Amino acid sequence: MPAKLEDLLDAVYQAGGEREKLDAVYDDWARTYDQDLWASGNPYIAIMAGLVGRYVPDKGARILDAGCGTGNMGAILADLGYGHIIGIDASEGMLGAARRKGCYRELQQLLLGAKIDLPDESFDAVTAAGVLTHGHAPAESLDGLLRLAKPGAPIIFSISKIAEEKDGFGAKFAALTGAGAWAFTDESATFRTYPYSEQYKDLRHRICVFHKSAG
Repeated sequence: MPAKLEDLLDAVYQAGGEREKLDAVYDDWARTYDQDLWASGNPYIAIMAGLVGRYVPDKGARILDAGCGTGNMGAILADLGYGHIIGIDASEGMLGAARRKGCYRELQQLLLGAKIDLPDESFDAVTAAGVLTHGHAPAESLDGLLRLAKPGAPIIFSISKIAEEKDGFGAKFAALTGAGAWAFTDESATFRTYPYSEQYKDLRHRICVFHKSAG
């Protein structure tokens, strides 16, 4: 992994979730993000695309790509034949790169949180790739994403081990399950996030699939 990418990852995680600092890093990174991501060996988009294919059979489904970044998830889904993808992200620089890919019906600059400024129950499926991790979106983002999903819709997202254990996501999973808000459906194996990095050799993610309760 090039040192430059590790320097950028350092800047992301050292921002400590502070929105202004984080957005500045991603706005600057947008110029080389795609090249850096694919060179890093991070497999999460490939795994998520496979799970979308498994749990979203309707190619006309209205899909929310939450934390869409430069649009890599949307581009892969478009190549697979999905034609109604809406993307949201906090970074205008990242959204500019996503816009140039031409694979989204709509893109909006929005933050993830307990309330997301989109109509409730308006999406047939929700994806969140690479955004539910430490120093990024809070655990309450799952409440917001659930509000946007239609009853019975799949919510497919990557989650870092650190965020699950230390940033409240594990407790949020349990609370939503206990309240009957969603049900666990599937998950990938836990994988090394950046397999070519010695510095980030201990960072781990997995992909989860939950379905919003039908009522």
